[in-house]
Parts: sequence; C-alpha cells; structure tokens
Amino acid sequence: MAVTINQEKCCGDKICYHICPANCIEMNEDNKAVITRKGTFTCISCGHCIGVCPTNAISLEIDGVEEFGEPNISPQITFENLSLLMKGRRSVRCYKDKEISQEDFQKIFDVIRFAPTAKNGQYVKWIVINGKDKVRQLAGLVIDYMRTIPSAKRMVASFDEGNDPIFRHAPCVIFSYCEKEIGERFGIVDCSIASTYLELLLPTLGIGACWAGFAIQTAKVYEPINTFLGLTENDVINAGFMLGYSKIKYKKVPPRQKAVVKFL
Repeated sequence: MAVTINQEKCCGDKICYHICPANCIEMNEDNKAVITRKGTFTCISCGHCIGVCPTNAISLEIDGVEEFGEPNISPQITFENLSLLMKGRRSVRCYKDKEISQEDFQKIFDVIRFAPTAKNGQYVKWIVINGKDKVRQLAGLVIDYMRTIPSAKRMVASFDEGNDPIFRHAPCVIFSYCEKEIGERFGIVDCSIASTYLELLLPTLGIGACWAGFAIQTAKVYEPINTFLGLTENDVINAGFMLGYSKIKYKKVPPRQKAVVKFL
C-alpha cells in the first residue's frame, strides 16, 4: 500500500504534516505536503492524512486501486446509548436453528476490517464454519483431544450422549487468526480487538455469540483441527466465537462488581 499526495489539490494547511504518527510528511518550498524519502519506507498506511485532508488530495493505493477514503458521516452516538449497548452484551448460548446469511456476513466483515491493529498491519484473517454438520465435526475434533485429558471426562461423556458442550449446538463458529510470527508479537491482541468489534456488532443483526475458549486453546496444540480448518503450520488461531441468531432476549443487565481503579 502506498500513499500519494496530489500537489495541485494540496491546500497547504499542514494538518496532515502534524497528524502523521510516523513523521512521513513534510512541507516543501511551495508549502505543499510531500512524502519524505524516509517516509516512503516508514509509512504504515494508517490513513490519518486521508482522514484530515479537506481537499481530497491524498490517496492510498490498495490492490492496485487508488482509494480516497469514505466520508465520515457517522451519527452522533451518545454516551448513554453506547453504554447501554456495552452493558447489555451477553454471552449467548441459545440459538435459532438457522444458518447465518451471506448477506449478514458481508455486512459484518465490511465493518470489522476497520478494527485497529498494531502498526496498521491488518494481519487479522477469519475462518467461518457455517452449518451445524460442520460445526459438529469440529466439536468432535476438540472432544477427540479432550479424551486424553482425565479432567474432561464429563464433557466427553456429554458429547457422546448427543450434547454439545463445546459449541452449544451453535449453527456457526468463527475464528480470527494470523501468521505465527506476527502472533508472537501482537497477533493475540489484534485478533482479540477485532473479535470484540465483531461481538459488539452482532446484536444489531439479531446475532448472539459466546467466546469458544475450548476450541481456541485446543486448536493451538491439536493439529487435526488446523487441518480441518485448512490452516498451514505458519497460522495460529487467537480468538473465536460460537454464534447464531439469538433465541433468547435478555430483559435486564446483570449486576457486576465495582471497577477497581487506582489513580496516580
């Protein structure tokens, strides 16, 4: 990805120069913004310069296409509205017998791709297992590993009786992953942030989710799961959910302990 500044459109207001987190922009003798020689190597393509440019002079090339960014016309969200959404978030384990539609998936991924990543690396990738039969297969693989763990006997027995202690009969499972080298540095954080974006967005489409902790941890140590998911030895799963259209509507926000805060 490469940033380009159109000199004819540049108004010289210096906002992009001041806002650049990597100090990639300088002003030339004509008071026009230009990418520095160092900036051609250190620019992280974060788009802050695009976001503040009033004359549409700055663009970012993505996959051979020159992009100028979307107008930021989001409605004013009040503290009260956002706090209710965040407080109302629940780990949903009861789902309708219905697969997530492709239309809803398109809406979801078009939004969560904007989740922040370290150095704007945008390394987060996704795997979607949509359909009860496939989800059951994946749950079986998790259980196969658990058969070697004495403390997991009850979960194994429950699965063998037709229950699903791994994904709670969810019609869909979704994982976020990245390359192992990236994961060792900041992949877990990036994938978790993106997954949190996902979880907060889902209720707007009537979808509920619950973190799939057993599957996430097992995938890190049990190769058959990665093979089933089509991952290579260089990939690592960092976060994931079971999800589906919610069968239950929560009418109250359960109480929580007070925040423990230390001001210095």
